[in-house]
Amino acid sequence: MQNPEDLVLASVGNRFLAYAIDFILVFIVTYIVAYFAGLPLFDPESVAKLYENQEMLSEVSSTLMLIITPIRFLYRFLLESSSWQATLGKKIMKLRVVKTNGDSLRLKDSFIRNAAKELSDSFLMVFSFGLFNPQHQCLHDLVAKTYVVDAV
Repeated sequence: MQNPEDLVLASVGNRFLAYAIDFILVFIVTYIVAYFAGLPLFDPESVAKLYENQEMLSEVSSTLMLIITPIRFLYRFLLESSSWQATLGKKIMKLRVVKTNGDSLRLKDSFIRNAAKELSDSFLMVFSFGLFNPQHQCLHDLVAKTYVVDAV
């Protein structure tokens, strides 16, 4: 356990960059899974047909959401509860996730944090709380009682 007074809170900007890196990584994995699932996203002719058929476009979009949501959740949940205490994006940005008392996240903590993050992602408000919170805590951090800190 790290002394809570010694924690250096991560800036919202660094958190956003880590989020962007993770988004790209999850996007790549999702499209690989979509390719093997046979979704018509890789042939220009098939993509053009999608935009001509709104029902088909809606079906493919729904299927993509069914693929990306568990991938994104498991990616964050498992890595943030690991010894890394960070996703790859956070690791690259030299950040980690801890409880507000400085402890590492347990599986339960990571589950709560990332379930709340999925909900806030759904409402496009993932960073809105962090912009105005003095501890840079987003909604999912408040719910799970966590901080994202510099990995010093």
